[in-house]
Amino acid sequence: MKTATVRDLRNRYTSLLSWIGAGEEIIITQRGKAVARLIPERAASARRVDWSQSPAVKRDRSGERVLTAKESANLLHDAGGKW
Repeated sequence: MKTATVRDLRNRYTSLLSWIGAGEEIIITQRGKAVARLIPERAASARRVDWSQSPAVKRDRSGERVLTAKESANLLHDAGGKW
């Protein structure tokens, strides 16, 4: 844990931000007394998505017609557009 004064915070904030970015906690002091603590933000944990429960996956497709290769090619061609 590092310590910085209010003056350091005002004049050298980019250095303090680099300390925080490196995972350091910083105690801010004013006239020798601790007045604040700067701590790095925790990274948000990646949520796991269970795609097997998606309505698109669970949909019953048994009654739907399957496109032919030519129909699929035409659909892809039409959707391509002028990108």
